[in-house]
Amino acid sequence: MNFTLSRYTLSWDCYSQWMPKDDDIGGIYTDSVHFDTVDDYHFAVSFRVGEGRTLGILFCEVVMIYPNRIDTSKVHYAFGQFFTNEGAKLFAQFALNHFIETEKWLVCPSFQCVDYIGGEPHTLGGAEIVSELYTW
Repeated sequence: MNFTLSRYTLSWDCYSQWMPKDDDIGGIYTDSVHFDTVDDYHFAVSFRVGEGRTLGILFCEVVMIYPNRIDTSKVHYAFGQFFTNEGAKLFAQFALNHFIETEKWLVCPSFQCVDYIGGEPHTLGGAEIVSELYTW
């Protein structure tokens, strides 16, 4: 990892009062990591690992603030299912580092844009995103 990227380390927290162990799954999130690009765009990127119906699925939110405009755009992504929080954390940091360098998610073998319908994540085609680990 080069020096510039080492400034952008994800810090994870959890939804409950007890921090899960790294071999647990779900229920964790990051605060937004903010950075500017050479063409004066500003990004705020955050991650979360789902719980309940989305158990273990790594989600990302990217907010882009355009230079010299009040407009912003917000895009959500799903990066696939992980079986431990540690795996999701490591992959999120790897993907963030690449995104900071290239503004693309091309190192991610599986990612898709997400639309929230009724508070639940769906693919842009309308299919609900549900974990394979969901058992209720």
